[in-house]
Amino acid sequence: MPPGPTGKTRADGAREKFLRGATAMQELIEPMVTGQPYPIKGLVAYGTNLFHTIPNVPRTKEALQKLDFVLTIDALPQDHVAWSDVVLPEATYLERYDELWACGHKTPYVALREPAVEPLYETKPGWWMARELGVRLGLEAFFPWQTAEEYLNRRLSSLNLNLDKLREQGGVAIQKGKPYLADFEAEGASPFGTASGKVELYSEALASAGFQPLPVYEPLDEAPAGYFRLLYGRSPVHTFARTQNTPVLNQLMAENDVWLNAATAADLGLAEGDRVWLENQDGARSGPVKVKATPRIRRDCVYMVHGFGHQAPGMTRAHGRGASDAALQTRYALDPICGGAGMRVNFVKLVRES
Repeated sequence: MPPGPTGKTRADGAREKFLRGATAMQELIEPMVTGQPYPIKGLVAYGTNLFHTIPNVPRTKEALQKLDFVLTIDALPQDHVAWSDVVLPEATYLERYDELWACGHKTPYVALREPAVEPLYETKPGWWMARELGVRLGLEAFFPWQTAEEYLNRRLSSLNLNLDKLREQGGVAIQKGKPYLADFEAEGASPFGTASGKVELYSEALASAGFQPLPVYEPLDEAPAGYFRLLYGRSPVHTFARTQNTPVLNQLMAENDVWLNAATAADLGLAEGDRVWLENQDGARSGPVKVKATPRIRRDCVYMVHGFGHQAPGMTRAHGRGASDAALQTRYALDPICGGAGMRVNFVKLVRES
């Protein structure tokens, strides 16, 4: 990839000016496997289910095997935990202090999250792990506090607050604030970080870098015969792939299903509640999962809720329930400007459970 406008090229070959951060996590898998353009030898996975977050699960497993060291910090015995050299079990959010929640809304406020119960078993909060690792590496100067309460009180002192005062206010401190844009209007400045100071529908910056200055429609590939475009999304019951084993939430939604157009289902001889396996264009499979026959989806697409299809016996309620959209995403497309990954570029066929 050529250098960006500054004349510099990042280590991963990305345009420095237009690609965010390290781009998508899946792009870091390739250096782990190939060592190019630079080797990656270790990984710390914190609160992230690697097999339900990154497309092309077999490639992720290959990357983990190449690494010299894998550390996992998690509150659950999820799929990827067994691939780790060291596992640090974290206390859940109801058992720990977290960083103050500072929101710059029209009415700014600061909110507190504190433990409701003591941590169970040998779990520890994330802040304790970070401080202990720092201290044991001789970095005490960066952790000039002993407890989470001491740290939070020091943070709150800039607002003339402490934990006791914040608790007296119900755990939320409302701050004085101005309506959005008020500060900019008073100073005669623009809130938009563009050369013109306005919302730009035509981008000179993109044009000078050789990109389309206006969005241009690019037609998508059609689904191959017998296949459907795989779409996925969220449920108001669950958070990503983290909550499927939680007893109450599991009772509300124990598994996902695959939405299929009702007329298409009839053509395939499938009825509501039939169980099928999903197989993508590269042979990846997941399931079995129940069919939801509905008129509320296109005939060339299927849809499923993300976060199911766990293959971890320790997740006693979620293990083997439903299908994993991540397991069926062996392909993805990167946006050349922002680095965002498009993963709805996979196609699946439905195979009736024998």
